[in-house]
Amino acid sequence: MATKEKNKRKSTPKLSFSKGDLISVYMQTVLESEHPPQSIFKFCKDINITENQFYEYFGSFESLQKGIWDEFIQQALTVISKSKEYPSFNKREKLLTFYYTFFEILTLNRSYILVSLKGPLDIPQLTTLRNTFQEYISGLAELKTDDKEQIKHYSSKAVEELAWAQFLVILRFWIKDDSARFEKTDVMIEKTINTTFDVVDTTPIKSVVDYAKFLFKETVNK
Repeated sequence: MATKEKNKRKSTPKLSFSKGDLISVYMQTVLESEHPPQSIFKFCKDINITENQFYEYFGSFESLQKGIWDEFIQQALTVISKSKEYPSFNKREKLLTFYYTFFEILTLNRSYILVSLKGPLDIPQLTTLRNTFQEYISGLAELKTDDKEQIKHYSSKAVEELAWAQFLVILRFWIKDDSARFEKTDVMIEKTINTTFDVVDTTPIKSVVDYAKFLFKETVNK
């Protein structure tokens, strides 16, 4: 009788299942099986919800995967928005703070990311992340800056595309990084951001050469 009651309870879908619940269970499922679920029907059956509950938040696994990456960046933006020091930072410091915070969040979810990405960079998964990221960059570019940060003279779209390309480079590097506490990624972030700002300054040579040497060394050692 106890077994029947237990099975009965298990077959009853949860009355309340939030978007966050769905994301958490999906990520756990991917981690445990080491691959995405084969169908929404089977996934919903396994986690004891109806398909309608799934479709309340996402229309497909692809949109759910995009939502997970957007959740990562939303968490980072929330963290930096609560910092009392952040508003007083210049653009370079703001961008560095964002990157360090964002990659801390990625590190907490590294196992899921390594399993879920189909290649070095599964670009379709990052579509929503890209939109949110470029909105952040656009807002950053519009802030008042000093004379040495000449990035304000570039079009907003060009700045957004440059920043996205750099983000992909850093993400690819982080995926391959095997250093303790991912210290090489921290160095990569700092050199990438500093070089970006130095490139539009009047004396970029030393920084560019230093950055090139770093990339060459890491490429050879991989």
